[in-house]
Amino acid sequence: MRSRARRDSDMAWLRELLSFGAVGIAATLTHVLIAWAMIRAGTDPYLANLLGATGAFGVSFLGNARLTFRTNRGWASSARRYGLVSLFSLVVSSLILLCVERLGLALWVYLLLVALVVPPATFLLAKLWAFAAVPDAR
Repeated sequence: MRSRARRDSDMAWLRELLSFGAVGIAATLTHVLIAWAMIRAGTDPYLANLLGATGAFGVSFLGNARLTFRTNRGWASSARRYGLVSLFSLVVSSLILLCVERLGLALWVYLLLVALVVPPATFLLAKLWAFAAVPDAR
């Protein structure tokens, strides 16, 4: 029989995973909606995408800092760290795309690999590093 502490820990991980997914969906919708609206308004698509990504980063950072991981780490430190996690995710997804293209594989292989690799890696880096709790300095 599992201990109460173990069950509580498992429930905390499940809550974080579900929250991380919900925040990710909200950030994705933010990115798409900002980019779409700006493109429709005549903005250069690359600029619109950059602005959409910036808005999505804000939603993702705030949602994960306040809701998902409820960090006690300072905002500046968390933002720098989460920015690096986001950059790492971009690099990994780009490397996956490069490999898939070089191997002549179908686009769905790229999408599947990114979906299987990037969110779990991002979750773990965010949980264990970007938003990791700062020990009380007493």
